Amino acid sequence: MPRFLSRAGTNIDDLERQLARVGSAENDTSADEAVASSTSNSYKSGGGAADETTALIGSKANTELPRSCTGRDDRQHGGQPDDNTQYQHARILQGDEASCKRRRRSKRAGRNVSGTTAERSAGDTVAAASRKLGTWDGVFMPVSLSIWGILVYVRMGYFLSQVGIAGTVISFACGYLVITMTTLSISAISTNGTVKGGGPYYMLSRSLGPEFGGSIGLMFYAGMLLNAVLNTVAFVEPLISNFGEVVGDVWHIFPEGVNWHILYSSVLFTLCTVVCLTGAQMFAKAATFLSTFVIASTAMILFSFAARQPFVNEEKSIYYTSWSLQTFRENMWPDLTPIAEGRPAETFGTVLGVLFPACIGIMTGASMSSSLRKPSKSIPKGTLWAILLTFIVYMAIVLALGATTRRQTLRENFNVLQEINVLPIIVPLGAIITSITSTLSGALSAANILQAIAKDDLFAFLRPLRRAGDDPTRAIIVTYALAQMSFFVGDTNAVAPFTTMFNLIMFGFVNFACLVLKLAASVNFRPTFHYFKAWTAALGAVGCFAIMFFVDTISALVSTGVVVVLFLYVHYTCPPKPWGDVTQSLIYHQCRKYMLRLDLRKDHVKFWRPQILLLVHNPRNSLQLIRFCNALKKGGLYVIGHVIKGEFHEMLPEHRVQEAAWLKLVDELKVKAFVNLTVDRSDDAGARSIIFGAGLGGMRPNIVVLGFLNLQQQQQQLPSGFAELPTDEIKLNTPISPVAYVRIIEDVMAMGKAVGIAHGFSNLQLSVDGDIAMSNISSQTVLPLCAGKLPRDGKKQYIDLWPIQIGTSAPVAMSTVTNNQSHTYLTNFDSYVMVLQLGTVLHLVPYWNRHYRLRVMCFVEHESDVSEEHRRVAKLLRDLRVDAELHVHYLRNASLATY
Repeated sequence: MPRFLSRAGTNIDDLERQLARVGSAENDTSADEAVASSTSNSYKSGGGAADETTALIGSKANTELPRSCTGRDDRQHGGQPDDNTQYQHARILQGDEASCKRRRRSKRAGRNVSGTTAERSAGDTVAAASRKLGTWDGVFMPVSLSIWGILVYVRMGYFLSQVGIAGTVISFACGYLVITMTTLSISAISTNGTVKGGGPYYMLSRSLGPEFGGSIGLMFYAGMLLNAVLNTVAFVEPLISNFGEVVGDVWHIFPEGVNWHILYSSVLFTLCTVVCLTGAQMFAKAATFLSTFVIASTAMILFSFAARQPFVNEEKSIYYTSWSLQTFRENMWPDLTPIAEGRPAETFGTVLGVLFPACIGIMTGASMSSSLRKPSKSIPKGTLWAILLTFIVYMAIVLALGATTRRQTLRENFNVLQEINVLPIIVPLGAIITSITSTLSGALSAANILQAIAKDDLFAFLRPLRRAGDDPTRAIIVTYALAQMSFFVGDTNAVAPFTTMFNLIMFGFVNFACLVLKLAASVNFRPTFHYFKAWTAALGAVGCFAIMFFVDTISALVSTGVVVVLFLYVHYTCPPKPWGDVTQSLIYHQCRKYMLRLDLRKDHVKFWRPQILLLVHNPRNSLQLIRFCNALKKGGLYVIGHVIKGEFHEMLPEHRVQEAAWLKLVDELKVKAFVNLTVDRSDDAGARSIIFGAGLGGMRPNIVVLGFLNLQQQQQQLPSGFAELPTDEIKLNTPISPVAYVRIIEDVMAMGKAVGIAHGFSNLQLSVDGDIAMSNISSQTVLPLCAGKLPRDGKKQYIDLWPIQIGTSAPVAMSTVTNNQSHTYLTNFDSYVMVLQLGTVLHLVPYWNRHYRLRVMCFVEHESDVSEEHRRVAKLLRDLRVDAELHVHYLRNASLATY
């Protein structure tokens, strides 16, 4: 043991590095193969102690060094080395001298460096991790380029001319407030655990469940796709205005026309798709290279505001005043006008709908989580810095353009940034390159999301896209095909509002997911990003949904309807997923909260409802009774109890098996019941334990139902209408003895609970539509609570209620004290109320209400008492508002055969 601990201790540093590498590359298939290879080789070379612990830490063959580097014998455990060990050592001996020197230095420092196949596997893992992207190239640059879209080049004049400087600043402030709050939520989720491929979709699906994750993820995919389409369509405007065959300001090269515009968009997206198909590394290199042109064009725009002198070009409606306080005041406030003849005037909502896509690139980094070395670190840091930088530049351009250019120019010439630039050609080049980089980011991010949704198998129509690993090749091809069909829209202002809607839905639900996690006080929600608060998530969620309906109410409703349809599709078609669901945590939190407020001391008879505990011996023989009690409870508590007879430790495995079988039975029968199983040596002691433990707080059974004691039928498997049940294989107890049966009844009555004895329920049948019907019940059968016949002629039949006159006593607190004992008494009147109430509750169930009527059957001793009893019970029925026929019989009636 000391030797083992010494070996483990020398490998602590190596173990930490290995775990860090595996954690950073856990989405990479090569990482998994490397770990598996390491484990396999530890079994081959490590002697007899190759269990999971030694496989992780390293066997002796993996930790000791060859003689060439250590100067000691390479035999292990006093034995001869095997062929595999000799081969490994031979490979090490072929290494260069520098490697041996490094090993000796490591040995002297008290650290052991592995030189076997495990080392090579770890090297492969490091190489795989090195192919991943960091904060700069994986998050900051893609997010900055996605936010800094082409709209700043082709629509900044449109924003200022319609809503002025104040309106544009407010619009950007609203948009950036929403995306900042959303970024805080993304940072909280990404630092709370592993973020795998799919980014935002993965966050939602693992937090809110597959229904929300699948529906919102697919909508966000559409939003990212439309964002890429938006940048591609907008790319044509600066291309034609500068290089068009007729209207080109620089060269007259490209033909013009709608079909040509579609062709140019298609060619651009095709080139971007080719880059995406080469992988994330090529994407990052292309984005980094192209970003230099974007930075240069942005810097030149800002420089031109300072260096350009005032000038006028009436042919192009250019009125540049340079820095002027008068121009700033003229452009300060909104002036909403139509952008073309015959069209209605713009509104603040339509302008915000076109402007908001300039703020939506924040999910690009999260969408590439599978390509990042450390997603939990890179996503928050890179996204927040990108937001800060782009907001500063946006505000600088808005204020500078509003203070130097007259509103007529802003309204009539959308290429105003190019016209006032000291180097005009740099602006269209920047716009074109920005369109390319944003299209690259949008296309690859959308494909990663679609790939993640397909891998989770939430939608049957996405199954052809599933493939091993994180390579989204098929998803990229599908994204390319959908984008080609979207180019026929051909108008930037037409695509932008839908891009806004789909992205706002995603942002809103990301904030909602974090808010629910925070409010549910989930113990496992412990993000290391500490700037996230519940109010930030609430502000982000409310802001997203408010902007949606402010921009376009109809589009918001349609988008919400699509989400609902997708939600229902996943809910009813997708098999359960073992991801965990935040709604369960929220339900638990709310249940605990209200259970504490449900105080038995505040209970009142007006709000009484049946809360049933059904004790079952043989589930197959009691199926009809289980379904009947489910109808009888009517919104109350329903617990199914079963006693497993035997010694606790011996029957504990059987308890686990039966609990799973009973829960599955409840699901298949579709009854709203809890299952309560116990292990005890006797039936009466086990039933007593169930009765005491059933329920919680103010929700405890007040009626205990037992099947009628029939020793002959307890071991028989009666027909139930089900070919196979989950509980058919459970171990049945020996028949309950009459003594134990009576003791259970005595215990229930002593606890102050009502007792229901069920007789004749083996004759119940399940109708075709799943409702309960009663058939084959003999006219001689009398049920204490209810009886009836299956309606065969279309006429309503009867539920017969026989109020039983029982007087019993049960010890309870705060009751009459006699002879130092506390007692209360259940009067005959209470017996009547109980039976009548149960019949009324059963009649409220739709099936029983449609086919049956209530009939109260009372009896007295003499004929002379009939009228008085009829009057008394009729008054009671009126007071209780029970609509039932009343029949009073007297026992001295010779024509009465049975009662």
